[in-house]
Amino acid sequence: MEPLLRGETDILNPSDYNYTVSFIGTTMAVDSRFYDSVTSINLIAEELGRDFEIVVSHPPPDEASRELLRKLRKDYHSIMFIEHDLTGFGQGKRISFQGSSGKFIVPFCTSIIYPISYADILHNFLQFKLKRLYYSELPLVSREIVQEVGGWRDLLNGEDIDLYSRISTNYGLFACPTNLLGRDDLTRRKILSIRESAEGTENSVRERYRLLRDLIISCNHTFSDIMELARIQGSPESKSGLWLLFLSFLGSKFSKIKPISYSRNNFVILMESVLESLVLREYLKLTGMSGNVILQIDEPYIRFLTSKSTMFQEMKDSLAYFLKDQK
Repeated sequence: MEPLLRGETDILNPSDYNYTVSFIGTTMAVDSRFYDSVTSINLIAEELGRDFEIVVSHPPPDEASRELLRKLRKDYHSIMFIEHDLTGFGQGKRISFQGSSGKFIVPFCTSIIYPISYADILHNFLQFKLKRLYYSELPLVSREIVQEVGGWRDLLNGEDIDLYSRISTNYGLFACPTNLLGRDDLTRRKILSIRESAEGTENSVRERYRLLRDLIISCNHTFSDIMELARIQGSPESKSGLWLLFLSFLGSKFSKIKPISYSRNNFVILMESVLESLVLREYLKLTGMSGNVILQIDEPYIRFLTSKSTMFQEMKDSLAYFLKDQK
């Protein structure tokens, strides 16, 4: 049984507070939504009461974007922006991580405005000396773990699944997904960086190919996995659609970035770890979370997990409880 469940978790001593927390993100569009998101993260970081930095990578800005970046630098002194010719979010997160220095890493989505109540949740989690991933809408993980499993890779899609599945397999995770985000932000938060289209680009056939190829790599999907997802999502079974699936799968085999292969699908492995932590009620160790824990997964992915995972099949009642009547 985990030390956490035995109530034997070590509490950080005051001397252990002498570290920096790095909030890292990446964006393809420096706009007003990005400004509000970074502002919300700065409020959370200040409320957390520890030394912190906010590190964000972004592509070369136009004049309007440059003005927003100047204003953020003026308003918040713990922010560092890294300009780079970004090719995708995986690369951007890797660059932000490499530019940061904190002992703990908090990746955030730059299109979400986070409520300040996340400061209490992060504060609670930092009390525990657990070498695990803290899984939530605002996750937290030690720098050491990210480095040991290889960090984010240059993927256009599924880059968080690619990383978090490695962490959950090697170290485990502590799941505390919440209902604290508003409806608009929930729609913006693609489940674990699964994207249907690339930000700021037209959803061309070439772009769909690249997104699907990198999702196959990150999840270590078999061809039957992607056919099952296509069936569940009701994708048209036209010849062109089937060819795109086949070409994307073939492209994943010839890509320079290879899937990190475990015994099963990486997405299934990760979400089984999340469900196991929830069923064990580990989140009850966090103050005030008993009524706020909700597992937010789109219906097609619930059906996919149920079809591929014995755990999801056998724990339907527990799963229904954490879904909280989602449709």
